[in-house]
Amino acid sequence: MYSVGPATTRALRSVPQQPPLQIFGEHTGNGEALAYFIQEHYASWYRSRSILPSLLFLVGEQRRDIIPKTLMDSSIAEDKRIVVDEVVIYGTGVMASFPADLASILSKTDGLDRWVIVFSPTGCDSMLRGLGLLDDHGKLTATPGNKDGPHTYVATIGPTTRDFLQNTFGYTPDVCAEKPSPEGVLEGILGFKGES
Repeated sequence: MYSVGPATTRALRSVPQQPPLQIFGEHTGNGEALAYFIQEHYASWYRSRSILPSLLFLVGEQRRDIIPKTLMDSSIAEDKRIVVDEVVIYGTGVMASFPADLASILSKTDGLDRWVIVFSPTGCDSMLRGLGLLDDHGKLTATPGNKDGPHTYVATIGPTTRDFLQNTFGYTPDVCAEKPSPEGVLEGILGFKGES
């Protein structure tokens, strides 16, 4: 099994099975790096085959397509190309109470520096609207906070969410975690604040 993130890797390692699951790739940190790791690692496992077996790619409904694009790239020699069979196994949604919950938290923390942590592209538009950054047409209207007073900062758990914010809304978050984990987000925030 290949897993890019520590949370997924921990979940997979907890599966009671004999022999235990063999899990690779956690060290890569993002989908692009994982795809290149898979190319090398998988090919070494099946070096005696002229065509590599396909991989089952279990995904969420919102994802970057970097792994299948990289592994199935037509410019790769056929004996190195890996067919990826994608199966969507979960989806994400925005809780109906999210806009009111966010407004309540923002109201309670008004006048303070604060961080909004984004873990998924789902709900980014509601988050930006709640921060007063989108107009009625979904276009970016402003940047949060001001230089002299309290500021609302935005951090993303990884490049998928950061890229979604940039590509969809033209909004660049203050921090993108280098490692897609709560610890990675904290490291990014501390680095941003100059505390690391």
